[in-house]
Amino acid sequence: MQKASNRFAEFDLIRALAIVGVVIIHAGFSAFGDRQILFVAIDTLQLFCVPAFLLLSGFFLTNKTDNQHNPAEVFKKRLSRIIPPYLFWSVALYILNSWNSLPKIDLLSLLRDILTGSVKAPYYFIVVIIQCYGWWWLLVKLRVLEPRKILLLGLTIQTIFTIFFYLAVFKYISIPLPLMERWIFSWILPFSTGLFLGATYDKIQPVLERRRIPILGATILIYLASIWEFYLLGEVNSEGWFLRSFFKLSSQGYAILFVLSVLAFSKKIALPSKISGLVKILAACSFPIYLLDSTVLQYVLLVFYKFIEPVHPLLKLGFLVTGTLLACLAIIYILQKVLPKKYSQYILGI
Repeated sequence: MQKASNRFAEFDLIRALAIVGVVIIHAGFSAFGDRQILFVAIDTLQLFCVPAFLLLSGFFLTNKTDNQHNPAEVFKKRLSRIIPPYLFWSVALYILNSWNSLPKIDLLSLLRDILTGSVKAPYYFIVVIIQCYGWWWLLVKLRVLEPRKILLLGLTIQTIFTIFFYLAVFKYISIPLPLMERWIFSWILPFSTGLFLGATYDKIQPVLERRRIPILGATILIYLASIWEFYLLGEVNSEGWFLRSFFKLSSQGYAILFVLSVLAFSKKIALPSKISGLVKILAACSFPIYLLDSTVLQYVLLVFYKFIEPVHPLLKLGFLVTGTLLACLAIIYILQKVLPKKYSQYILGI
């Protein structure tokens, strides 16, 4: 897959796979039982998705060297693309969820949920990505620009937080695990990896291509290790949140290796034109799909239960994922047609 204009086709593919993975993870709750091996295998397969978005964000910050000359402007531009849509959909969905008790809406509760990314469960990511952009701005201001130092710093911080996660899982310390996912330091390694790759991609890509088979082999092995860790941790701690989390040691390695595998094979991937067009659409719409999918999924589920149930879990998953993606794309298309162009970006982020 070759570079087109100022975009990298391989990163469009990663972004498209990541947003499909997000929808699969959310749909998997309803399609499978938590401990079915099929559910665990599919769920684990998608654990690259959110780290991949962070990696891509870091990549495009450092791949364009001019960004470090005016970090404040870049920071404001990035925030202007995500904060207005986030605020719009947070308020809209909060009102929708509270429709039967509108006179009793608690504005302080709404403000708290917006600040913590809690209006919808997936919105924690918005809080994290804002912190990531701030972290990059701080690194530039402090002149910490050497890619290896950035990667080492990210690895060090991630290791410390991972140790805290495991200490909490094994009951040695008590920390609010679900709240930890809202801190940048729980996600800093994929973002730092993206910063590293963006600054060194011309040198790194040939190395990845030469070693694509070992990288793919390592990705498969650590994917299997992540499935094994799911069941291993389940024997000592039944808290499903961490078992399915991106913060397991194996999950962290798998997420980064998955992205590296796609990059390593990027020149060997030849997608049919229709598939390539779909990839571009999903990549371009990935942010508004992320904002919409968990809400849309609820209504797709209603259709499923009314007309289709029961079916095999895989068919159910396929229906939920396809229906959710199509509905999200339809909403995005309609809003782009209805809204004035200068306003649609503040609602859709594209």
